[in-house]
Amino acid sequence: MKKLVSKRGFTLAEMLIAVLLLGIVTAMATVMTSAVLNNTVTVKEVAQAEILGSEALDNIQAELRFALDVKVPKVEPPNEAATEITFSHDDANPGCVLTLKDGKIILKIKQADGNVSEDELFVGVSYGNLKISKLTFAEGEGAAAGSVIVTVYVSYGDNVLWHGSVSVRPINGMGKG
Repeated sequence: MKKLVSKRGFTLAEMLIAVLLLGIVTAMATVMTSAVLNNTVTVKEVAQAEILGSEALDNIQAELRFALDVKVPKVEPPNEAATEITFSHDDANPGCVLTLKDGKIILKIKQADGNVSEDELFVGVSYGNLKISKLTFAEGEGAAAGSVIVTVYVSYGDNVLWHGSVSVRPINGMGKG
């Protein structure tokens, strides 16, 4: 009678195949996890960019809504938009300018006595590496005549993540620049 030989353990070929399959599954899981995390970060940045841009548009709209003698400077070529706007609030603050400086919206006010103050339009708002990269003003045309079209671009580094526009009709008057 022959004795049956018991095989114990795995062959080298079986071990190599198991390690290879484990490596492939691990690589796929790593790539998928990385993609999900990168997408989550991007979605969060876009959401924050939208909040920052919306707040900027709201603040500019509030500033221009009751402005007097609003003037959008003419720019060349004609299809370009102005990067600042001038207006006044009252006789005590006859020369106001809204512009963009270092990613912040700046309100410059030339007072009747000649002093000029320069303030950030909305202070205390921080969104990490997000910044307002472009701010433009244009006169409304057609049905929007007599209004100012304000456009804000929010970027992360060199990538524009969000841009939005609002048409503001100054209640107290629109001048010609």
